[in-house]
Amino acid sequence: MSGWIRGAWKAGKEAFKKQKTTGKEVITSVGPSVGKKSLSKLKIQVQKTKGSAAKLKQTLWESKRKKREERFTFDKRNTRTKTSDEKRYEEAQIKKD
Repeated sequence: MSGWIRGAWKAGKEAFKKQKTTGKEVITSVGPSVGKKSLSKLKIQVQKTKGSAAKLKQTLWESKRKKREERFTFDKRNTRTKTSDEKRYEEAQIKKD
């Protein structure tokens, strides 16, 4: 037999060989067939969900305990925190007046 026929013959024999088992094997776990990129995206989404849940829990807690005039920790207003330079400039303007 030539080389490729012998290789095909061996492959065929291996494919149809009986599996040696005792009958007591149990599948304990099967790994996911998910790519690493998809898993990292999933982990990011899980963290975002956890963060959103924590924000909601904090807001609900504050809504029960705070007065209406006070702002919430995670307020949706688009106010920017002033830098230290801006604060110093405003203080200097107030002192001049």
